[in-house]
Amino acid sequence: MLSLATLMASERELAHGDGATYRRLLTEDALVVVPGMVLDVEACARAMDASPPWERADFADAALVPMGAAAAAVVYTFEGVRSGTTYRAVLSSTYVLRDGVPRLALHQQTPVT
Repeated sequence: MLSLATLMASERELAHGDGATYRRLLTEDALVVVPGMVLDVEACARAMDASPPWERADFADAALVPMGAAAAAVVYTFEGVRSGTTYRAVLSSTYVLRDGVPRLALHQQTPVT
C-alpha cells in the first residue's frame, strides 16, 4: 500500500527536481494540470528544465486518499517562492504502483488567491 510519507517524499522531490526527475517519477502517460494548460510528461519536463528552482517550498495539511492496494492520491497545500514571487495552491497527485514503484499518473493545481 502507498503511504502518505512515501508519496509526500515524491512530491518534495518533484518540487525540487528538474526534467529528468519528472521523466523518472511520472508514468509514461501522465498528465499535469496547471493553471491554463494540461501538460504531458515531456512538456512538463521541458517546463521544469526552463523554470528557476523554488527558493522556498512549503507543504501543509497533507491527506492520503487510498484507492486500493496499487493506487492512492495525496492532497495538500503548497506555498513556494520563486524569483521573488509567492505561489500558493491546493495540489492533488494520484499515484499508481508500476513494478512496485510509485509513479505519478495525474497532478492538478488550483491556485489560492
